[in-house]
Amino acid sequence: MRDLAALFVRNRAHGNVGIHLVHGRFAIPENTVLLGINHDMPRCRWGKATTMQTMDLSNVHGRIFVLTDRGFHPHEYQIGPVPDLSRVDGTFLPELADFLSTNNLAMLVGLQVIDMYPSHMLELVLSRGTIMLHASNLNGCVLTRQTGWKFEVENGEPRVCQANEMHGQTRTGHEVITKVTHIQKQFSISRIHF
Repeated sequence: MRDLAALFVRNRAHGNVGIHLVHGRFAIPENTVLLGINHDMPRCRWGKATTMQTMDLSNVHGRIFVLTDRGFHPHEYQIGPVPDLSRVDGTFLPELADFLSTNNLAMLVGLQVIDMYPSHMLELVLSRGTIMLHASNLNGCVLTRQTGWKFEVENGEPRVCQANEMHGQTRTGHEVITKVTHIQKQFSISRIHF
């Protein structure tokens, strides 16, 4: 992890992008992608399978990228403007690709655009999508695994930090959430429109 932190800091990518534990959530139908949108009340991020033809490509960017034999490919998309990555060195992506390939991490770790509104979020899997909510808005859920990391500089040295995204599960285990009773405090699941 320290070598990754040094790579991100050396290329001025820290603070903008981090790494993500690549994991499947549910089967996405053909000709669709996982598309997320952020909401403020409560602070959350919905992700759902969306047909590519219905996306407004002028207001969408890649959020999580996986390394393929043709370079980095979006694994998940996000509605909103493309973040400013102009300060990131041009050598960053080739150097990261080489590091992931050399260390056999390409199938495990992806590149993630860091959320500009940092908060402690838990991701729950729904029947046809995902939701990430601030941990304080969930009642009866526990953390299961860290899924994102970011990098910072502290006293001139690269530092590995959690990127505030974790998988969550109910007390009965990691499961697909389909009932209102699983999400209660300050949030109404009736707002889901899948």
